[in-house]
Amino acid sequence: MNSNATFFQYSLRIMALSIISATGLGETVRVATVANEDMLRMQTLSQHFERENPGIQLEWNVVDESVLRLMQSRDSKRDDPKYDVYTVGMLEATLWGGSGRLSSVPADMAGDLTQTGWIPEIITGFQVGNQYYGLPFYGESSITYFRKDIFSRYDLTVPEQPTWTGIEQLLNELSTRSGGAHGRICLRGKPGWGENMALVSTLVNSFGGRWYNTQWRSTIDSQQWQNAIRFYLGLQHRYGLPGAWRNGYTENLAAFLRGDCDLWVDSTAAGGALAAHSDYPDIDYRQAPHEVTGRGANWLWAWGFSVPEQSNVKAAAWKFIEWATSETYQQLVADNYGIQYVPPGTRLALYDDADYRQYAAFADVTIAAIQSTDFNRSSVQPIPYRGIQFVQTAEFQQVGNHLGGLLAHLLEQFDPNDEDTVTATLLAATDFANAAHRIARYLDDRDIDAYE
Repeated sequence: MNSNATFFQYSLRIMALSIISATGLGETVRVATVANEDMLRMQTLSQHFERENPGIQLEWNVVDESVLRLMQSRDSKRDDPKYDVYTVGMLEATLWGGSGRLSSVPADMAGDLTQTGWIPEIITGFQVGNQYYGLPFYGESSITYFRKDIFSRYDLTVPEQPTWTGIEQLLNELSTRSGGAHGRICLRGKPGWGENMALVSTLVNSFGGRWYNTQWRSTIDSQQWQNAIRFYLGLQHRYGLPGAWRNGYTENLAAFLRGDCDLWVDSTAAGGALAAHSDYPDIDYRQAPHEVTGRGANWLWAWGFSVPEQSNVKAAAWKFIEWATSETYQQLVADNYGIQYVPPGTRLALYDDADYRQYAAFADVTIAAIQSTDFNRSSVQPIPYRGIQFVQTAEFQQVGNHLGGLLAHLLEQFDPNDEDTVTATLLAATDFANAAHRIARYLDDRDIDAYE
């Protein structure tokens, strides 16, 4: 055989080996997600996805939530993102999607997502126009938890649809009848747009307030805000836990389980943690309190998965997301860990499941809370924004964190006879919100994406 023929055959073998090697490696989908139990379970179960899809390999980066948000925000601006799947909430998904940083759900996956087993109120939080920029993995609203054994002992009843002033009256009566042994409420006071402001925003909505009027002028100094904030501070002062300004979801969950408070208004996500506790039979559930209106009185949130627009493995990334948010995946969780660990709040089928309903005494009130929300209309007054406990704008995190810090300080320094400080604080917060909005619109008009 001559040397040219030998070289030709050798080249063919090298080419064949390269093709085989490339086929074996397949596509790598890099997943960025938050370090919590749900995501760690998913990471373990993802071996099932890889077996079913041998051409796709998953690579995980699991980090703290605050690190994740900043990491993804910066990564989504890159022409060559490091990650192919982001873990995002309702705030980021549509903002980044609307600005071109995220890929929309492929047409063959999308269809009419409100008609394919999703809870409509949850899936629409990932929608801009007729495009969806993510699929939800877990959803929540807010409800009222209370110790029915304590209230029953003192012949008191928590109504199915409580009001905030009615809750205050119940706590006062419980304190009186128990000689001060009971009558405490757990409410968020820790500063942050996702901590105390999640609760405060819904309370303001229920008092008839809104974040902005239709001209995008802040209404934080309005009478509705004044009424809501004074009530919140007074309620925390009289019936809240000592040091309430340091307590967020995690601290209040622990306090409620210890029996430090008799009533708690917070996320439906706490249902699973309460169900695992020995006092579970003594806990009952009601809708979140309202006041002059029930519109916007309980929040709506979901974590989901999205794909950056610049990812070069978008089809594989969306295939993984479709699996991770499916009823098939939920059944996989139930089979391997138990029905109590199925991510709640996204699929209607879960709330029709007899096993889940037997386990979750909170199922009915949870699905009712979620379905009572309207992501596009959270106030009885006209509004120009989407969102219930947050405003779906680039500057809201700054505005919410700023006001959350001011309110935590007011709570720590609360003087029931000092009304001027509350008025001055809300007026200053109004100026801050207006300035933040003007800056955000200035940048947007010049196509400058400064969102972090």
